[in-house]
Amino acid sequence: MIMTTQDAYAPDLFEREITVLNKAKQAKVNFSSHADHSALSELIDEYERVIREMRRVIAHSDRTERELNNANQRLRELTEALTFQNRHDGLTRLLNRTTLINEAEQLLKTTKSALIMIDIDHFKQINDRYGHPTGDRVLVGLADTLRSIIQPPALCGRLGGEEFAIVLPTNQLEEVISLAEKISEEIRNLRCESELGLRMTASLSITLARPGVNFDTLYLCGDDALYRAKHDGRNRIEVVPHPLNPT
Repeated sequence: MIMTTQDAYAPDLFEREITVLNKAKQAKVNFSSHADHSALSELIDEYERVIREMRRVIAHSDRTERELNNANQRLRELTEALTFQNRHDGLTRLLNRTTLINEAEQLLKTTKSALIMIDIDHFKQINDRYGHPTGDRVLVGLADTLRSIIQPPALCGRLGGEEFAIVLPTNQLEEVISLAEKISEEIRNLRCESELGLRMTASLSITLARPGVNFDTLYLCGDDALYRAKHDGRNRIEVVPHPLNPT
């Protein structure tokens, strides 16, 4: 007998065949000739076998399709994860140095831009006094703060160590200074749960550039300004007064 519960594999797909089969079964009941009765029984058995096999194939096909869809979804997830990993810093999850520079170069070709560089003050002392795990938590805390403040199309990344950079598509100095002041304040407010007595500050520099300035030039100028911020007492913002021109 054909179980109707199997219809769940393909609802109503065999409705016409089952109707014919039921008529054949009814005819079998009414047959008087043994030979015809036997032949009809054989035909019914074969018909039932074919339907069962077709249902099995359909079920297998559906299962294969589901497995293929799952595999494709997993492949997409792995591709996205690898792409993210290649573009982002492993600890802070901000853009890594290579990605930040490459994307900044594209922006600088056509857009008036600003570079904010950030360097955590006395970071070596933090590592030496509290340990590198605490130092890592400081870096992650700073990255989370930057991520909450900086929105696309601005770029935000870790250049290396305790040095971070933000590239903004603007040449409005007052706007950039206001943003840098907010970042500096948020860093001063950061706390490390494992070391409640730890206080953090950072030195920052601001450099503006007209379209066509390459990133190396912008970076060297910003790094020089960052050095002056460190040299002149730290926990301050050094501003390069005039936008850089392409050479």
